[in-house]
Amino acid sequence: MWKSLSRLVPGHHSKPESTTTFCSRGIPDTTVTTQDGQGAPPVQEVANEPLQDMLDFEGALPDEPPNQQGDQLPPKAPNLAQRTTRSGRVVKPTEQYLEGLEQRQQGLVAWEVLVDQDDSEEIPTAAQQFQLQQQMEDPIAFATSANPDVMYLHEALRAPDCRNFLEAMDVEIQGHVKGKHWIVVPQTDVPKGTRILDAFWSMRQKRRLDTREIYKWKARLNLYGGQKEHGVNYWETYAPVVMWPTIRIFFILSILLGWYSRQLDFVMAFPHAPVEVPLFMNIPKGYRLKDASPQTHVLRLLKNIYGQKQGPRVWNKYLDQGLKELGFTPSAIDPCLYYGDQVMMLVYIDDCLLFSPKKEAIDQVVLSLRNSHQRFNVDDQGEVKDFLGIKIRKQPDGSIMLTQPHLIDSIIKDLQLQSNSQVRDTPALSTVILHKDEQGKPMNQQADFHYRSVIGKLNFLEKSTRPDISYAVHQCACFSESSKESHAKAVKLISCYLLGTHDKGIILSPDGSKSFECWADADFSGNWRPRTAHKDPITSKSQSGWIITFAGCPITWASKLQTLTALSTTEAEYISLSTALWDQIHLMELVKEIKSRGIQVNCAPPRIFCKAFEDNSGALEMARLPKLRPRTKHLNVTYHLFREYVKRKEIVVEAVATEQQTADVLTKPLDSTLFLTLRKRLFGW
Repeated sequence: MWKSLSRLVPGHHSKPESTTTFCSRGIPDTTVTTQDGQGAPPVQEVANEPLQDMLDFEGALPDEPPNQQGDQLPPKAPNLAQRTTRSGRVVKPTEQYLEGLEQRQQGLVAWEVLVDQDDSEEIPTAAQQFQLQQQMEDPIAFATSANPDVMYLHEALRAPDCRNFLEAMDVEIQGHVKGKHWIVVPQTDVPKGTRILDAFWSMRQKRRLDTREIYKWKARLNLYGGQKEHGVNYWETYAPVVMWPTIRIFFILSILLGWYSRQLDFVMAFPHAPVEVPLFMNIPKGYRLKDASPQTHVLRLLKNIYGQKQGPRVWNKYLDQGLKELGFTPSAIDPCLYYGDQVMMLVYIDDCLLFSPKKEAIDQVVLSLRNSHQRFNVDDQGEVKDFLGIKIRKQPDGSIMLTQPHLIDSIIKDLQLQSNSQVRDTPALSTVILHKDEQGKPMNQQADFHYRSVIGKLNFLEKSTRPDISYAVHQCACFSESSKESHAKAVKLISCYLLGTHDKGIILSPDGSKSFECWADADFSGNWRPRTAHKDPITSKSQSGWIITFAGCPITWASKLQTLTALSTTEAEYISLSTALWDQIHLMELVKEIKSRGIQVNCAPPRIFCKAFEDNSGALEMARLPKLRPRTKHLNVTYHLFREYVKRKEIVVEAVATEQQTADVLTKPLDSTLFLTLRKRLFGW
């Protein structure tokens, strides 16, 4: 049997135990299967035994002596900053190295000693230095540490709600034991040359998006995937997820057709699937088995434990097979969209959405998943309200609003803005185009804010619910490598704009008479700076911007630099138009597929709008007529893909006046009057 040592943490009050209890909280016991098929004997109650002795941790690394109190400190992080060798060669770590090191540190923190909770005890200086250096020098790890609700084991055990995390750990172990996700074997049974992988805990507090109240404590037992070797115990790692434009299209259809919706969560999803190759893992910290010491026994994994590099792919293949056995057919356009009998399922890893004209059909699918051959453990979360960090609310008029107020709050908090800070009408100054500012003063990220972390949050915000800040965020993101005070000021301007639009987002209020509309625009060499062009050739690139709507609702958008250097305004406009239509054609095929399933959906030819003024009328001529000129011949292979659709009249290209071009908000900073006009047309607010 597994024995939880959490009862030994001071302040943790346990229920009385009997010989059949699994842990101190009265969770029913489950016998662990060993190699010889015998159940491990019950663990005797431990009394008055020091917690540190019980855990049998290996202690400090050879070059890290214990501190004066006798506690072991985490190992010192290597210096990741670029350095210069004796010969003068500059050595800078690669991204792959940083990623591997980040995963290694996740594994190392798992063995930190579970110390007594003492508010007067300060974290050792060495640990503070370790934490600071890891955050400042490894941006990948900092992205995780930026969320205070995500913790390592040692951080969770110092938190005031540590008892909730301890209970979550017991629930996690119990789930693995009940599911028979491993068997205990002697280390001598491990094949020679096979690496025994470490285990580590990842803890998280889950909050409600509207009230930010903590409603769940999660403890995830992970295998340390950074120790796996490509070609030995993993190969392919890619796993698809449903596209956000697909999700928005189905929300629009649910409004137009009066569909029901349901949100499901696959509980402990990855371990549903069996492992691809034999894997062995050390016994997780905080638990031990009678007659099965961590020094002599290991866990032979039978199921797809979290943390593996190919874990998402293995789970996706297993789920795909299970859904096909239940009669679902995957989409040829979006592999994570499944068509069933009157039910459509959208899968994003272990979260999924169900849409159907009949509520009973959804209930039947949930029941079938639970009773299927795979016995999926499904949590029915009811009508869709919060999905992937986005707040989804139905309005009195039947429309749906998608917002992320909690994420905006997090950004404002990171930037240390006050509620009475000045609010702006636009996210960027209309008179300023950001550049490298090589002579500018570097920003002090320790005293101000962490630039990369904030940019990451802003990028997620604009890709999800706020296309109105796309251009401003793209401009700031270009300078994450060497950010200056001028760039930090631009980020704060975005947050001041968000402060005044805190509760705003996309409003899905569909017009059934409309099909697709695509607004494409470009700013020809808008970033050009003659004084620095020889140092920064990227300033010669033009800015593309486009937004695609379905039934009058925005479903996808982009603001980005063009990869090809356009030689004229016509070329810049045409490249933007063509790139936008790559997305448009993909979505057209998806709607055609949906209609072929008997769903009534407006599938009229999309109306494509691009500006026609001055020489940009050439872009329309190039799109409509099969003309090739010496100056435009180089565009033929890459950007003429959509012209076959124009020829078959599946796409209609139309002109639009400059002041009516909705996509103009995605290509350049606009003055307040024009910005608010286009925002009103796009969002309705």
